[in-house]
Amino acid sequence: MPRMDGSEVCQKLKSDETTRFIPIVMVTALKDLDDKIKSIEAGADDFLTKPIVKIELLTHIKSLVRVKPLHDDLGRSYRELQELQDTKEHLTQMIIHDLKNPLTGIKANLEIVGMDDLTDTRECLEAAQRSSDLLYSMIQDLLDISRMEEGELTLSREAMNFNELGQDVVNEVDAPAQAEGKDVRLEVDDGLPSVPADRDLVYRVVSNLMLNAIKHTGRGGTITLKGRKVDDSVQINVADNGHGIPEDYLERIFEKFGQVDRKRRSGAGLGLTLCKVAIEAHGGKIWVESVEGEGSTFSFVLPLSPTPPEAEPIEPS
Repeated sequence: MPRMDGSEVCQKLKSDETTRFIPIVMVTALKDLDDKIKSIEAGADDFLTKPIVKIELLTHIKSLVRVKPLHDDLGRSYRELQELQDTKEHLTQMIIHDLKNPLTGIKANLEIVGMDDLTDTRECLEAAQRSSDLLYSMIQDLLDISRMEEGELTLSREAMNFNELGQDVVNEVDAPAQAEGKDVRLEVDDGLPSVPADRDLVYRVVSNLMLNAIKHTGRGGTITLKGRKVDDSVQINVADNGHGIPEDYLERIFEKFGQVDRKRRSGAGLGLTLCKVAIEAHGGKIWVESVEGEGSTFSFVLPLSPTPPEAEPIEPS
């Protein structure tokens, strides 16, 4: 062939969505094993060497033609499933948006009513406010996770000083931790370099991990937020000496709607998923190490030199 050999033709046909299921029989004078392997890797459905026996060739072709309708059915089924999945995703996003609007109104009215001196209803109002805050947070997490998975959330990178961010998070969570008899500590190495990152998003990740650790650490426990430089990255650890996580759940702890133990844990299981996609959107990595009954350490790294925006990995691995 003048411009490309049979393997290249086969590879092009198999890489095109409109021709990928057309059966291809490679007929060649080449007999080396490497040539056969090259043809199969190119996507050929069958392989014959010259000289060709006509009845043998026709038998192979008839066999592949019988299989062709099965490939077509499989392709149609895949496309239908993909369309259903897309419809489901769009519907979910519409529902989330529709839920968010009335919830915003509820939150605003609760805050207005809470300004008045209504001693008898204060406790109920505060409980309603906490519930609406939780629901609002869940909806916001769903929206952000969806946008990050689809690559639609633009990171607002800036030189982030983790010492300052860590102190802000500790100030936020210290009061509820002390109320439950738990100790919160901040340990950041001196001279920790700034990281080019979306501060608000990283703040939500660290806050989420800290609140999660406080929730699952018993009275008298300790939660430690650490920051240090590791190679070309900054590594953050949130360590606790709480309940720990069963080994069977470690692989799916970051899955959407995943929970470890519904009897002991609350929430929709979105917080850790948000942490995962947020860190991976920065080109980083997040993981957990835990021993049941001894505690857990959630860690993530953020690169000091991120990839360019056009090559930035947004989708979760």
